[in-house]
Amino acid sequence: MPITDPQIVTWANLRARTICDLITRLDYALTAYKAEYTAAGLGAKIIAAGIGETIVDGSATDGRTPMTGTTLVNLSATINQLRTNFDTAVAGVGSSVSAVSSGIQVNGSPR
Repeated sequence: MPITDPQIVTWANLRARTICDLITRLDYALTAYKAEYTAAGLGAKIIAAGIGETIVDGSATDGRTPMTGTTLVNLSATINQLRTNFDTAVAGVGSSVSAVSSGIQVNGSPR
């Protein structure tokens, strides 16, 4: 019997589909970041430039937190791990975050 409870229908449309759209967009953004970082050879460039050195990106004058080469390398490693987790089956569910969200999302995929 179909679920018609208004609270469940509203939740499905306003919360579940919305979060799946965000997950799908994040998935594409993480994949692109990883590919671009690798293609540009940034890991090696950062090491050559001095991994512990501060990146002169204007943060000293505009109030943003300064970044170092280590920060960028750690961010890349974190993105790689998060991307891997998106494709890893969730215990007890038997499916990955990517697989579940891609089946529900409506507006997250690039068109």
